[in-house]
Amino acid sequence: MTAPAPMPVVIAAIAVLCAVTLARWLLVDATPASRLVTRAAAWVSVGAVVQHCVLAAGHEAAAGQLFLFCSVLSVADIYGVAKLFAGADPAGARDRQRVYDIMAVLGGLTAVLVGPAEGVGGVDFWVRSVISWTVFNIPLLVAGVHIARACVRDIRAEAALLKRVPYLGLLILTTGWFIGAALTVVQAFDGKPPGTLSVRWSGLSSLFCVLVALVIAVPLVHVLAARTGWDRTGRQLRRLAPLWRDLTTAVPEVVLPAGVGRGRDPESRLYRMRVEITDALLQLRPHLSVDAVPESSVETYAAQLALAARARAEGHAPVGAPPSHPRQMPARDMTSELGHLLDLARHWPKARASLSNCAPGSRQ
Repeated sequence: MTAPAPMPVVIAAIAVLCAVTLARWLLVDATPASRLVTRAAAWVSVGAVVQHCVLAAGHEAAAGQLFLFCSVLSVADIYGVAKLFAGADPAGARDRQRVYDIMAVLGGLTAVLVGPAEGVGGVDFWVRSVISWTVFNIPLLVAGVHIARACVRDIRAEAALLKRVPYLGLLILTTGWFIGAALTVVQAFDGKPPGTLSVRWSGLSSLFCVLVALVIAVPLVHVLAARTGWDRTGRQLRRLAPLWRDLTTAVPEVVLPAGVGRGRDPESRLYRMRVEITDALLQLRPHLSVDAVPESSVETYAAQLALAARARAEGHAPVGAPPSHPRQMPARDMTSELGHLLDLARHWPKARASLSNCAPGSRQ
């Protein structure tokens, strides 16, 4: 129904999928859902490689059947992911998946042993076509319904457009499954057995393969961003670092003992940094200028705090009782507190630079 794509295009598409799948095995955390997604991609990758190797040897029918068998095994994993999306208990994922895998092996072997539909029309043609279509498409379409519902739900709940992109991509994939299932029916009535499209990959098939790779690569992007420090937590750590360094130098006793909150992951480091900065701000209250007012801007407060930090580091006594309503980071919740600290850190470099215009010991 569609012309075969140039072989370099097909090979490139399969290579992208294989590379993403291998990277997921190595880098992505093995949660029940991510493990099943990686397994599904691995079966498609293996099936595509084997298919084209057998096809190059001149065994077209065998190539199609082998790809069909691997695809059925992949569908079993997709079905397991769909059940998780539908609210199934993750604790029972392994036991459920074992049943799905057994059913997939039996169904795949049945389709392979029955063989591809041949000829045009006739009982034999339709029996083989129905078996091939049912084994592959029925579980895939049921899984597609569950996944599409979850995607629509998450798209509605997610306000940020960028975070909607993976769900939109997954929704496009599931739509493609329904279109593909319909096309195979049209194929059968046109006298072509289901699976003919998969033997010689078209440009659309190659594009769909790349789309699959891009969708399942989203967690990889998050992992790589976290490891390189370019995720949101990493950016927050870099933003807070100058403020944290200066405040803990001025108030070294707020530094937590070794082993407390010293997790190597960015979230633990951010939590520790936030606690130490907050404690330092409390210790610096008595050193704030007496004319500090709660209505002052964050920029003004940063400048006053820089003077207070220098005064304490130089050993100056507190200026007196702290203001009755000093400007301090409210502790309504961790998110709002972190937002205030980041806002203060944004103005901190300018506040530090302004110290050069003040004489040592000055509170002006």
